[in-house]
Amino acid sequence: MDATLRARLAEITGDKSVEGDSVSPSTAEQVEQVCLACAEAGARIAVSSAPAKGATAPAGAVLVSLSGIDPVDVNVDRLVLRAGAGATMASVREAAEKVGAAITGAPQGPAGGDARVGDVVARGELPRRALTGIEAVLPGGGRVSAGGAVLKDVAGYDLIGALLGSRGRLALVTAATFRLQPKGVAQAADLTGDPVGVPRGVLGDALENAFDPQRLLAARS
Repeated sequence: MDATLRARLAEITGDKSVEGDSVSPSTAEQVEQVCLACAEAGARIAVSSAPAKGATAPAGAVLVSLSGIDPVDVNVDRLVLRAGAGATMASVREAAEKVGAAITGAPQGPAGGDARVGDVVARGELPRRALTGIEAVLPGGGRVSAGGAVLKDVAGYDLIGALLGSRGRLALVTAATFRLQPKGVAQAADLTGDPVGVPRGVLGDALENAFDPQRLLAARS
């Protein structure tokens, strides 16, 4: 990261949020501005929902840590829960349990409790039916979202399915809205185990061109 870009990122997020080749924005608005600044500087971006401390960015890339975007809000009336990318799955489950609910289709128990929401979504570790909404920032700046605090399914392009399991190759997921159900209700088995969306083997290049035409994102496992 050169000095000019470092100064710009510090201006956006604060001096303490920029360390080495990493930056830790605290809001989706800051993520949008960080991505825009990196795009204008021609700098590649790697994204993680874990804290930046101790992490390393791929050579020549700026590591954007979303760990500070971690609010968890439950809407009991609509049976949904919205969580920031940096929230742990343990905190998400705890918030759901406080209202006597569980995330539809999510594994039960402590496994993966330290995993962050953004990473879990990017790795496709949840079935598609677990999510009713998603919010993300495009690599070149600009925010996109789909769904939200609704339980009905709608026809059209499935942005949630496209980003679920995308491993950070398309956009920076900043928040997800989970579908809840009363705890103790039997959950139907997920027959495929795979996220539903555009078949990446068929339209992978087309998706990347649509979301990241400048190829700014450096994938992280």
